Order: sequence, then C-alpha cells, then structure tokens
Amino acid sequence: MEIIKKIAIGFVLCFCSLFAHAHSSQIATMTLAEDQQNNWTLHISSSFDGFRYQLAQNYPDIKTDELSADEFQKLVINYVKDNILLNANSGFIGELREGAIKIGHQTDLKFRVAGLPNDIKTLRVQLKGFAETSKHNTVFKIVDHADTSKNFVIKKDNQFTIQIEKSNGQFQVKGQEANLFWPFTALTILVIVSIFAISRIFKKEETVLRAV
Repeated sequence: MEIIKKIAIGFVLCFCSLFAHAHSSQIATMTLAEDQQNNWTLHISSSFDGFRYQLAQNYPDIKTDELSADEFQKLVINYVKDNILLNANSGFIGELREGAIKIGHQTDLKFRVAGLPNDIKTLRVQLKGFAETSKHNTVFKIVDHADTSKNFVIKKDNQFTIQIEKSNGQFQVKGQEANLFWPFTALTILVIVSIFAISRIFKKEETVLRAV
C-alpha cells in the first residue's frame, strides 16, 4: 500500500501547487454583477505586481515606479477601461464608468457599467493588452439578480476572448470550453481505475497450504 500513499501525496502536492499558483501575478478574477435595480458593475481583482507588469508592457515609455500613488491609480483605471470589451445580445456595448480602485498586495477595482441590457442572453468578453505568449489567466463569472454563473477562464488558448450564452436559464461558454465536462469526467475515472489497478498489483497475496 506504500505506492498508493505516494500517489495520494502526489495528488495533494499537485493541488497545493495549483492553489499557490492561483495567487500569483498571472491570475486575476473578474465579476460582472447586477444589483436589484438592474445596474451592472464590474469587479476586478489581481495582484499589485500583475497590474504593474501589464502597465510596463503596455506603456513602455512610462516609468511606473516613479509615479505618485494618484498617477498610478489613474493609469491602472485607464488601462482597464481601454482593454476590456463587453458586447451583449449582439447590439449592446458595455462602457466602463466611474472607476474606483483600492491599491494593496491584492489590488481591487470596481466600475459602473453602462449600456448593457437588463437580461443578458449572450455576452462577448475580450481582454486586450496581453502578449500572445502571455500565461495570464482571468477567471470570469456573471452574477445577475437571478443566478450566479460558473467560472469561465479567459486565457491565451482562447485568444483572451470568450463567448457566453444563456441556455435553459444558465450561462455557458460556446465552443470547446463548454464541452470540458466529459473529458474531465473521463480523466477522473481513469485516475480511479489506475489507482485501483495498482493497489491490486501490489496487494500481498495470501499463502494457501495445499495437500500434496
């Protein structure tokens, strides 16, 4: 059973590694939320280093380390406004207004979003300003007055753009990423079967005495 213990420890270490990576400068979260008055707001959270890196990449002529706190905050707000595109129901464009920011190790931003419909049927979210080789991941979700969507990942593999639609009252992403349930389920079953098979191989067989 020692081999089973090692496999289990390996899975735990892998999970811990992923959890630690989620707090790096390569990860951000973004939530589009609707209140009871049908007003939309966009909430963004990322590490301070993540924002500073993006500013350095997109504004190479500006020495961000020499900016005052107010100048840095304004630059972050303008960068976000210029690089997040929201298109809903094929004819509505979300405009980010009245940005507020809280600087810290985890930096948080909040914008009022004008121009989006009360009932979103489809939503296209595009993040600009990232290099084609960037490993950045943004975890995005929608919270409307009726429901909360699952998390969607905006990353290099989908060109930092996702297409979301509401089907049967639930938000889901179009295309390949919407079909990850079965591959993930198959992988989970494969892992369980593999562990079971290995446990049978390394199980000590009982010694049986037979009459000769």
